Amino acid sequence: MIYTLTPNPSIDRSLTVPEIRFNSVLRSEVVRLDWGGKGFNVSRSLHYLGIESLALAWVGGGSGKMLADGLQSLGIQTDFVWVDKDTRTNTMIIEKSGDWHIKVNEPGPTISQDDIDQLFQKIESNARKDDLWILSGSLPPDVPENFYAELIELFKVRGSKVCLDTNGTALLLGSQAGPYLVKPNAAEASQIVGFEIKDKEDAKRAALPFLRMGIEVLGITMGEVGLLLATQKEMVFASPPKVHVRNAAGSGDSLLAGMIYAHLQGMDLLETARWGVATGTASVETEGVSEFDIARIQALLQEVKSEVINVM
Repeated sequence: MIYTLTPNPSIDRSLTVPEIRFNSVLRSEVVRLDWGGKGFNVSRSLHYLGIESLALAWVGGGSGKMLADGLQSLGIQTDFVWVDKDTRTNTMIIEKSGDWHIKVNEPGPTISQDDIDQLFQKIESNARKDDLWILSGSLPPDVPENFYAELIELFKVRGSKVCLDTNGTALLLGSQAGPYLVKPNAAEASQIVGFEIKDKEDAKRAALPFLRMGIEVLGITMGEVGLLLATQKEMVFASPPKVHVRNAAGSGDSLLAGMIYAHLQGMDLLETARWGVATGTASVETEGVSEFDIARIQALLQEVKSEVINVM
């Protein structure tokens, strides 16, 4: 069974405008709502790939009800802990004829200790050997930064595999707990290793400190530059073709879903990187968050450049 955990979900509101201008009134031509949060994005992408998952989260208020209804309408199974405050709304402003966009993320509702305890109990009742858990996104206010790390310790005792995708101190503490896979972007990884990751060589050097923490697979995403995927034995790199970006929101989550799909199919590390990059690229071409056509992924796979860059 595959589970996704989204501690800080959101309604993602996308507004398309003719041109982004500052200090001006912008009139939206298209308004779109997506049921977001990183773990939900992974669940949505897995669903498009024909893989079902159970999505867990804290949700609340009218926006939480909209989110729950929206996910169910997409065929995604959910199991939520309901909280007092409203689920956040994130807003993306997209330029119709250009590559510019602006995204504003709200902090999310305050989560009480009782809310935390309820979610832990729900997770403990589900955690089993050989299950795969994807822990994704930022933590809401008042949730301890070792939240993910404690969960990873629990999953390791239960024999579950864990994929971690977060940032800041939660990323550092979670990585030190030794999950199966960690997928930071270049900026998030740079904060951990203490130097800027600008290219493939920087990513190679940054991978080693993460791998020394006991992580089995590390993926560092660098947008249009590409993806470094590393294990204790091998490093590979895959770079995407140039495409027209319509909505970059959730592309990293689709990339992670593509890698999970490849892992479940028994693909090797290089092909896993290729599938991740092709899936993430397909998602940025659509107006929605973490949406794509699997036929488009198949086409993009032919254009993804990939190489084995180190064998240890």
